[in-house]
Amino acid sequence: MQQDFDPEDDLPIITFRNQHPTPAVQIAPKWKKADLPFVNSECKVIFTNEKENDSTPLSYFKLFFDDNLIQHITDQTNLYSTQQTGACINTTFTEISQFLGINIMSGIVRMPSYRMYWAQETRYSPIADTMSRDRFDKLRTQIHCNDNTNMLTHDHPDYDKLFKIRPVIDALKLNMSKIEQEEYNSVDEIMVPFKGRSSLKQFIRNKPHKWGIKIFARAGISGIIYDFEIYRGKGTVKETNLGISGDIVIRLVETLPRNINYKVFTDNWFTSYKLFCELKKLGIFASGTVRIARLPGCQMKSDAELKKEGRGSFDFCTEKNENIFAVKWFDNKTVHVVSTYIGLQPIENVKRWSSSEKKFIDLPQPYAIQIYNKYMGGVDLNDMLVSLYRIKIGVRRYYLRIIYHLIDICIVNAWLLYRRDCSARGIKKYKRLVTFRAEVAHAMLQQNAPLRRRGRPSDAEVEQPPRKRPVVPRPIDDVRFDGFSHWPEHIEPKQRCRNCIKSYARIS
Repeated sequence: MQQDFDPEDDLPIITFRNQHPTPAVQIAPKWKKADLPFVNSECKVIFTNEKENDSTPLSYFKLFFDDNLIQHITDQTNLYSTQQTGACINTTFTEISQFLGINIMSGIVRMPSYRMYWAQETRYSPIADTMSRDRFDKLRTQIHCNDNTNMLTHDHPDYDKLFKIRPVIDALKLNMSKIEQEEYNSVDEIMVPFKGRSSLKQFIRNKPHKWGIKIFARAGISGIIYDFEIYRGKGTVKETNLGISGDIVIRLVETLPRNINYKVFTDNWFTSYKLFCELKKLGIFASGTVRIARLPGCQMKSDAELKKEGRGSFDFCTEKNENIFAVKWFDNKTVHVVSTYIGLQPIENVKRWSSSEKKFIDLPQPYAIQIYNKYMGGVDLNDMLVSLYRIKIGVRRYYLRIIYHLIDICIVNAWLLYRRDCSARGIKKYKRLVTFRAEVAHAMLQQNAPLRRRGRPSDAEVEQPPRKRPVVPRPIDDVRFDGFSHWPEHIEPKQRCRNCIKSYARIS
């Protein structure tokens, strides 16, 4: 029998109201011509986790790229080789450490081709004596960081473009978060140079490396990177009303302590009114350059008006509801800076070159812009240091290029942390970055290498097969026939001449 009423008729009206909740009313920003009221932004950061005085460069590096991660790469490389070829490559923790050490050393001792480290004419002993070229090539082919059998298909909603290196990313992010963080932080982007085939590859016209993989990072003023995120493209991460750039900042500050007045600086790609309101709710102060379109309702003097007033002119206002300060300053061109804790005062003079007067002149500069210029460059500093001794061995696989770049970041992080500890202990002379990197590389190349014992070996030791003496390379013809000091020599024991087919000559 058909019912002549709807079962939902007996439900109370409040039920239907709860099914379609009304969105929260957003209060429109109201700007007024006033300076920002005083904000107590004091933050007492004291670094207590200093390492011992005898800490080595390798021990600093292992704070980020630890032994557990190297062992994981070893296990996954053996697994991948078995899956691909049916035979295990049988690599070990020591061998993977040496493999990484060779790559790290390549950033210091550079050659046009990595095979020249083993070539007769350009042989480099610290690398060539550690591992054969063929073994290095085999490891380059088989090295892996994750089990491909667990990788989801491309059409799966949870598909991860970074699955192949996800364990490395997670381990490094965890280790970076354990380092005591600085009061002043900046968020910026890094380009990993790469021109191979990958959906992660980006093109940015005004960058030194226009093609590459984009990494967003948060670093302290010292340059130490505390968190990072590899950009996977639009739509790969659930977005909020803050937009792609705002969501990135929120994720990068998740490991930053709350409500103790830490500061974050951003550029105009990240900064927005909504983002700074959200950071203020999290107990984090923020400051950054901004695009005027992202400050709804903010009215300030036009560029033409400020240009007419001359260099050093400015205009400012403050949002009444959230106490967010905005200033527009004209130097060679106008710039907008917004802050949740810095205002206009004190205004100080800065030196700028005047092309018309052919001398430096004093220009008044608002305090918010001074502080932004002082604390914004942490990520750029780290990226500059990475570029000095970057791993130069070319690769076609995108995930291997990312791993190499992350290793470079870990070395720079380790060196900057070492400098911070030296400063805390009053040590004025510290190792240069190139020396620090070389010591890390040599330590990994020589790690667990067998040592020759002095004296007579015991009977319990297994006799090693006799080692042949190293082959002396044959001189080039220009040297052989120049007529200077090339005479036959008698050698012991008698061996076959490597240049003759049938003879067993005693001369070389």
